[in-house]
Amino acid sequence: MKKALLAASLGLLVTGCATYQAVVPVDRGDRIAAMQPADGTLFCVIANAGSGNAYAEFIRDSVQQRGFEFKMLSPGSSVASCPYTATVYMQRQTYWRDFLSTAEIIVYINGERAGKANYDALRSAGGLNLSNLVPPEMKIDELFEQLLPGMRPKPSTAGAPAAPAAPAYPTSQATPA
Repeated sequence: MKKALLAASLGLLVTGCATYQAVVPVDRGDRIAAMQPADGTLFCVIANAGSGNAYAEFIRDSVQQRGFEFKMLSPGSSVASCPYTATVYMQRQTYWRDFLSTAEIIVYINGERAGKANYDALRSAGGLNLSNLVPPEMKIDELFEQLLPGMRPKPSTAGAPAAPAAPAYPTSQATPA
């Protein structure tokens, strides 16, 4: 009986942990179909003046991994400054290690809002919250992956074996009768 009660209590404790994460992906309609994959399209990031550039290097890496050219703009810049622009607000916290506590990323395409991601590691429904164990770079990359689904660059052909050349002679020959 005590083991069953202990198991049920631990189950409730673990399932009670939660963080808030909501993502509305960027619309991949006709207006951006020509940019798939990104192939060097300029992606600008405007960081919130209050949050500074917390995790700017991870944002840059995540954007560049998707084939975009990255540029950081000053706070207050126009969202129509680049083909893709994101306003970013991120906060870090430290308990025993540094972690991403909150994030809001809004992506604009040619000045029009196209997608949004919200993340809050501190918004918990109680229980055990292990969000501070997730490395910030992994969470940021996950948010950008959900915001820009399928926006990975084409695989590089450098270093890949070349396709075998076609034989100089026909492979099937008719035999005289």
